[in-house]
Amino acid sequence: MKNRFSELFHSKGVNYYSDDLPLQAALAFFGFEGDSDLSGLGRFVSEEFIEALDYIDHYGKPVLKPWSLTGERIDYVRLSPEHRYILDRLQRFGLISKMVNGSESLFYHFVTGYVVSDSGIFCTFTLTAQTAYALQKYADEGTRRSFLPKFSDPEEPWYGATFYTEIQGGSDLGANKTVARERDDGFLISGPDKYFASNAGIADGAVVTARIEGSKDGAKGISTFFVPALRRDGSRNYTIRRLKDKLGTVAVPTGEVEFDDAEAFLLGSREYGIYVAMEILSISRIDDAIAAVGIARKAFWEACIYSTERYAFGKRISDHELLARDMVEMEAELEAAMVVSLMAAREFDRASGSMPPYDERYNLSRLLASLAKNVAAETSAMVTRYSMEIAGGIGFLEEFPMAKFHRDSIVTSIWEGTSNIQALEMLETIVRKRADISLIKRMKELIASLKDRALASDLEKETTLLFERIGRVLKSGEGEFHSKTILMEIGELVATVLMFSIADRSAPGSEIFRSSAKVYYARHFRMAEDYRKLVLGSGSIISWMSDAAASAKK
Repeated sequence: MKNRFSELFHSKGVNYYSDDLPLQAALAFFGFEGDSDLSGLGRFVSEEFIEALDYIDHYGKPVLKPWSLTGERIDYVRLSPEHRYILDRLQRFGLISKMVNGSESLFYHFVTGYVVSDSGIFCTFTLTAQTAYALQKYADEGTRRSFLPKFSDPEEPWYGATFYTEIQGGSDLGANKTVARERDDGFLISGPDKYFASNAGIADGAVVTARIEGSKDGAKGISTFFVPALRRDGSRNYTIRRLKDKLGTVAVPTGEVEFDDAEAFLLGSREYGIYVAMEILSISRIDDAIAAVGIARKAFWEACIYSTERYAFGKRISDHELLARDMVEMEAELEAAMVVSLMAAREFDRASGSMPPYDERYNLSRLLASLAKNVAAETSAMVTRYSMEIAGGIGFLEEFPMAKFHRDSIVTSIWEGTSNIQALEMLETIVRKRADISLIKRMKELIASLKDRALASDLEKETTLLFERIGRVLKSGEGEFHSKTILMEIGELVATVLMFSIADRSAPGSEIFRSSAKVYYARHFRMAEDYRKLVLGSGSIISWMSDAAASAKK
């Protein structure tokens, strides 16, 4: 029987890693060299993964089975056989094991997030990566030796989770009520309401926030723990109350978890528990940004191919000036979000050796994570929505994958802190940690190396003016009120500098950035005298997607 999924999804067959020219140029700029597994992953995602996940999304979502046939409480989250197959295949590409065994850096994991990107499935790997990261960096020797090797087991690798959120607190972890009691061989955790527990039923162990008895109130009294899914005697260590019905990200089961004297192991020192928890969360924030851009790329790739095959009013819709303008502008926005996200990923990787209360490099990585998550989430929602619009009414139908891309993109602005939380996080890194000093220095170094000296002069002025304006706002006491605007404006500046810097390199794909950077700069900083000519002359920044699709069909 012939598989006709390519008639529903036209970019099936492209390689989402090696065929993505802007990605390759950006990775070269950041000094990253991939391997054959990444190329294999790019092909697998296109040829098998998207079709499988589209089917799981509609017909095979995870289901909680609380009881066994003999009446024993088991809290088994049943996955479809295809879902389990997909998880196994992704594990074999090294999404987690290469980071755990040290053969690749954490940055490698972030790159796989762009290639996979599906918010449901990649959430499972994000949570696993940060659990392994927490064990590797903060567990004591005995705990690390007992549990960390299980995450790179070649036959049955473990999965992880982070159970932070409680219904009364949300992003305010200081309001959490879960309590930990110390005993000779560890801790016992009790709490009725970890309310957004993604990977519940998949995870073999979770990072959990709780307040040790007698600790101070608020966030500074929070400690961070590793909690295995099973006790030492093999019985359940916590209860899954239910799974939630969500708009998107169907593939990752998100549940409500209850603890009743769950066995737990402290991660890091108790007085720095909130720092440890938030550091671990930074991985999710960067993965959110990376995945958001990856989703947008897949949706836009599909829309680009469609626009060259669909005719209206006597010509291809891609040849209509208004749509041509929209697509060039979207490509520029997408590349901007990608480079900021990759910079955040690279800086966090390099700063990951820093310990609480941290150094300048780590504080810069925090600032970049907030910038990336905000820019990427906004861009992803816009690009996926407009990609649906390019396909017209067909794009709105659930029988085609485009709608799923948009549904899955929306959560990236919510998970691990909304845009308001990212704005407040950015404000804290600037006001209290002075991470803006490191960022300004980094931007001016890049600007100084640009070949176009007139452009470099303009960008240096823009940088100085922006941060002078931010300084005045902060002195006025209106920082919180204007923080989201500041967050976006810094993100746009960082994106512009990075895009022009990549355009100056000679790596394959850099020529795409030469046009997209000019379009982005005109949209956000200085409108070109003949913007129409600039945009309509920049068609090559999107034609590579159709070219790759045509090659894949040969």
